Amino acid sequence: MRPIGGGPQPFTNVARQLLDRPLAILPHQLEAMLLALQSKLGITQISHIDATAMEAKAILERSALGGDARREWDSGKSFHSDGPIAVIPITGTLVHKFGWLDPMCGMTGYDGLTRKVRDAIRDPEIDGIWFDIDSPGGAVAGLEQFVLELAQFADTGGKPIYGWINEQACSAAYAIASVCHKAYGPETAMSGSIGCCMAHTDITGALDEAGVKVTIIRSGERKYRGSSVESLDDVTLAKFQKSCDAVRDRFAKIVSMGRGISVDAAMKTEADWFEGEEAVQLGLMDAVANEREAWARLEEEIDSSKRKRRSAQ
Repeated sequence: MRPIGGGPQPFTNVARQLLDRPLAILPHQLEAMLLALQSKLGITQISHIDATAMEAKAILERSALGGDARREWDSGKSFHSDGPIAVIPITGTLVHKFGWLDPMCGMTGYDGLTRKVRDAIRDPEIDGIWFDIDSPGGAVAGLEQFVLELAQFADTGGKPIYGWINEQACSAAYAIASVCHKAYGPETAMSGSIGCCMAHTDITGALDEAGVKVTIIRSGERKYRGSSVESLDDVTLAKFQKSCDAVRDRFAKIVSMGRGISVDAAMKTEADWFEGEEAVQLGLMDAVANEREAWARLEEEIDSSKRKRRSAQ
């Protein structure tokens, strides 16, 4: 079976998804990603990094640059299943298109997730979906389309969808968790970060130091504004800010729809992340539970649905 999105995507495509684009990702993870992919993305220098990001960078160098490994399931299905439950991992940085690459490569593509969810919803042998989420978020491009389709499946698909936060569902990953029927995690589970950021690289200083002069010839005043070879002008910065604000507003509305909290309550979190019971109190998670307990609740819901269908016949 060939998942949607085709084969592996080149790093230039990854760069287009991470730079000068609205992102729903934790800042230190973005720094780590850019460090790990620095040479492949053509980034000359990153001036700030901390220990948290350096640790993540080491992991990413082993995984994101690991290439094109993928799982082969004996069932021939696009997803793994444990009995009647489809198990779909959401791991690492989330991007719009990453073909058939597995999360073990350090990224997860919305295109691959879409394929797996569609297949699981259609599969008569599958009675429920379990998302195993451990992601700091990622690209906005492709996120809203996937999340809104997932929300529609949750409303009409007839199969319970559970999000297991193992141990991080922040930014874009939380948008996915928020539209699941239930979201559980341990006391240390991180969730939230309902906001948006954007990374812009300015290499003008490095070019000056290297004695390189770049002349931009443009037809149309706004053409090529926001490139890395010239400093951001006020108009471009304002456009970037407006784009980020608009994403945050839509993000808050998605969380409100999925979690049943007000848009204002989602906005008041100020894009912070929360752990365990605090996340439950804010309505971001349903309960603190271990994996076995959360899995058992999904099995119980599936069994209850089957009993109701049988009694209705």
